Amino acid sequence: MSGFSADWLALRTPADDRARSAALIALAAARLAPPLALCDLGAGTGATLRALAPHLPTPQRWRLVDADAALLAEAERRFGETARPGIAMATHGADLLADPAPWAEPPSLVTASALFDLTSAAWIARFAAACAAARVPVLAMLSYDGHLAADPVHPRDAAMREAFNRHQRGEKSFGQAAGPDAPATLAAAFAAHGYRVEERSTPWLLTAERDAALIAATLEGWAQASREIEPAHTGEIDAWLAARLADTRRLEVGHRDQLFLPPETPA
Repeated sequence: MSGFSADWLALRTPADDRARSAALIALAAARLAPPLALCDLGAGTGATLRALAPHLPTPQRWRLVDADAALLAEAERRFGETARPGIAMATHGADLLADPAPWAEPPSLVTASALFDLTSAAWIARFAAACAAARVPVLAMLSYDGHLAADPVHPRDAAMREAFNRHQRGEKSFGQAAGPDAPATLAAAFAAHGYRVEERSTPWLLTAERDAALIAATLEGWAQASREIEPAHTGEIDAWLAARLADTRRLEVGHRDQLFLPPETPA
């Protein structure tokens, strides 16, 4: 699935890694008994593996799933450069829309980062049902939650945020995307199958001194999405973007991490 360039994924990785919930990673790790079989969906270049592997018991066997063969090839290259004892990885090209559960045997844990806001409510329901049938836990990280805030405030920020969130709920490769509703949609879907839901707020907290390139790329993406939603306001959007690029000291992009734990097997 991913539809994103390796350059963009590399640019966002430091902010992603700062934002990820250490508490939920630790909670997941405490429930896992090695050897581990882990399935990462929408894996891209393998950022989730690199972020989680040091915090999970070994041995680990990862299955990285994505529809983009070039990104998976990059994941293999990076894994080869940083391979650690007790951690194995294989890549798997697959269409998650067709198969939301691309595993032959139930994994110890399913992971995904920045994926579910791109999927639809119907797909999330199918995914939760497949996980429940296999009784597998799921760690969903960095799902966009609709919060965008910049300092200093610009008079058009609220309108731009509303337009961006409408764009995020538009048609994507999975159909009408859940967008900022993804965390609530996931929680409801898994709770309906008796799962315990643990959740943490995990926003990007970007500063101009540290994250100038990511701030600029995020603002440009925000503006482009808004132009697609409100083409009649292109001039105003361009003026907003110029002002934001000239003076944005801090940018906050809201995300949520969620851990879904299946109900305990009755004694």
